[in-house]
Amino acid sequence: MKKSLIALLLSSVALLSACSASGETKQDAAKAEEIQKIKIGITQIMEHPALDKARESFIEKLKTDGIDAEIIYKNSQGDFSVANTIAQSFMDEKVDLIYAISTPSAQAAKQVTSDVPIVFSAVTDPVQSELEAENITGASDKAPIKTQLELFNKLDKNIKKIGIVYSTSESNSQIQVKQAKEIANELGLEIVDVGVNNINDLPQGIDAMLGKSDAVYMITDNLVANSLQLLTSKTNKAKKILIASYVIDNPESAKSVLLSSGVSYTQFGEKAAEMAEKILKDKVSPSSIPVYYTDESVSYVSMDVAKELGLDENNEVIKNAEKIQ
Repeated sequence: MKKSLIALLLSSVALLSACSASGETKQDAAKAEEIQKIKIGITQIMEHPALDKARESFIEKLKTDGIDAEIIYKNSQGDFSVANTIAQSFMDEKVDLIYAISTPSAQAAKQVTSDVPIVFSAVTDPVQSELEAENITGASDKAPIKTQLELFNKLDKNIKKIGIVYSTSESNSQIQVKQAKEIANELGLEIVDVGVNNINDLPQGIDAMLGKSDAVYMITDNLVANSLQLLTSKTNKAKKILIASYVIDNPESAKSVLLSSGVSYTQFGEKAAEMAEKILKDKVSPSSIPVYYTDESVSYVSMDVAKELGLDENNEVIKNAEKIQ
C-alpha cells in the first residue's frame, strides 16, 4: 500500500513538473518572439501623395516578404524641429531601424544616432546633404533633369524661360535649382526661380513665377508637392505647360498635371524595403549597400490638360507617354 502511494505521489510530482516545464517553455517562447519582433520607426516630413506612396509601398513590401515588424509611424507636418524630436523619440523606443522619408527627416535621424541603421528615400542628393555614414543607405529620387528640360521645347519650341517655385528651407530643393540652372544654360534656356519661406507665401510666389516664365518645371520639393492642386490650377489657368519631375502616383492629382515624368515613389519605397530586409535579416552593414539611383523613367500625360492647352495629340512627347483620361 505504501509503495503504491509513493508511486502515485511521484507520478503526480512528475506530471506537475512536466506541466510547469511546458508552461515555462511556452512563456519563454512567447517572450523570445516578443523580443525578436522587429521594430521600425518611420519618420516622414509631411503627408502628400508622393511621400505617402514611399511609405505605403515600403510597409507593403515588408509584409509581402514575410517580415513581421512593429511599425511606428510619425509625421512632422513640415516642421523641421519636430523631425528632430521624432528622431530622438525613436532612440527612446529602441527601434531596430529608421526609415526616413525626405532629406530633412534623414538629416534629423543622422543627428541622433550613428549605431541604429537608417534607410532613406525621397532624398535628392545624399552626398551634398551630408547623408554618407556607416549606418546610412537608401533610395535617391534624383531626377534626370536634362532629359526633362529637353521635353519643354519638344512640346513648344517657343519656350525660353522655365519657372521653378521652391522652398528655401529645403536643401534638396536648392540643389535641384542650382543643377537646373546649369543644365538650362547648356540647352539655351533660362530658369526663373522663386523661393518661398512657407506655405503662406506660396500663392504669391507662384503668381510671381508665372508672370516671368513661359512654362513651369516642378522639382521634388515637399512644400510644393503638398500644394500640388494650387500650383496646377494657377498654371493651367495661365495656359502654361507644367512638367513634374516625378510620377504623380495619385490618379486624381495626376489629372491636373500636364506631364509627370520620372520614377514612381512606389518603386523607391520597395527598394528601401529590400535594403531594410538585408540589414535586419541578413545583418548586412548599411555602408555595404550602395545608394539606389535609377535612370529608368516613365511619363504620364493628362489628356484633359493637353486639350485645354491646345497641344497636338500627335506630338512626340504626348504620343509616347502613358495617357491619363
